[in-house]
Amino acid sequence: MKKLNKTFTIFCLALSIGLTLISCGGHDGFKRDSSGFLYKFHEENPGLPQPETGDFVEINIAIHTEENEISPMTHNSMTIDESVYRGDLYSALKTMHLGDSATFIFKGRKFYEKFLNMGEYPYGKEPIFADVKMVKIMSKSKIELAEENFKENKKRLRHIEDSLIADYVVEHRIEKKKNGIYRIFNKKNDGETPKKGQTVEILFHAYRLDGTEFDSVTDPEHPRSFQVGAEQVAKGIDEIVQQMHVGDDVTCVLPSRKAFGEAGSEFFNIPPYTPVVYRIELLRIVK
Repeated sequence: MKKLNKTFTIFCLALSIGLTLISCGGHDGFKRDSSGFLYKFHEENPGLPQPETGDFVEINIAIHTEENEISPMTHNSMTIDESVYRGDLYSALKTMHLGDSATFIFKGRKFYEKFLNMGEYPYGKEPIFADVKMVKIMSKSKIELAEENFKENKKRLRHIEDSLIADYVVEHRIEKKKNGIYRIFNKKNDGETPKKGQTVEILFHAYRLDGTEFDSVTDPEHPRSFQVGAEQVAKGIDEIVQQMHVGDDVTCVLPSRKAFGEAGSEFFNIPPYTPVVYRIELLRIVK
C-alpha cells in the first residue's frame, strides 16, 4: 500500500509538471500566475514597494506579438485601477516591485480588445507580450497629499499675486494701467491700429517677474502672427495689441487672468496665478 501511494505521488507530480509546461505554451522560462497570465522576471527587487489599486506608477512598456510590434518601448504614467478582467495588465503590474523588469504574456484577443480597447484583434490566436520596467510608484495617500499641497499653493499664489504686481510696477516705474494691464511704451508710432478680425504680426519677449525669459519670437522674417480677437493668443496680448499702432514697442504686465490663468502652464513651467511680463513690437497688419 505504501509503495502504491509513493507511485501515485510521483505520478501526480509528473502530471503537474507536464500540465505546467503545456499550460505555458512552450515559452521557456515563463511561469503561470494564478490569475492566468505568464511571466518572466529579468530583474527583481523583492525588498522594494509594490503598487496597489489607486497608486500612480510610471513604467517603460513595449507591447508586441512574437512577430509584430503593437507599441514600441515608451514611458507611460498611469493609475492602477481595478482590473478590467482577471489577469489583465493591472494584475501583472501589482506583482512587480519598484525597479523590477519583466515580460508578461497575455491572451492576445482578450488583452487587445478588452483591456486596450483597440477594436478587432488582427493577429489571430497569437499571444501578446508586454515588456515592462517599473520606474516609479506613488501611493494613493501620497497622491492625495500632493494634490492637497497643490491646492494650498494655488491659494497662496492667488492671494499674493496683486502684491507681486504692485511691487514690480513700482520698481520698474510702470504707472499707466488699463483694463487691469500695466503698460509702458518704449517706442510710439502713428501707424494704423489693428481691429478685431485682422491678422497682425508681432515680435515679443516673455518674462517671469524675476526677469527670466520663458518665450520669445525675435526674427522679423518669421514673426508671430495671429488674428485679433480670435482667442489665438493670451487674452492680455490680444487686448494690448488693440491699443497699439503699427511700429509701437510696449512692455506690459499681465495678471494671471489675462495670461495663463489659475492652471498656469506646464509647458513654460508657469505656476497657477502667476503674472508675467511681455515686451511686444507690432510689426504690421497683414492686408
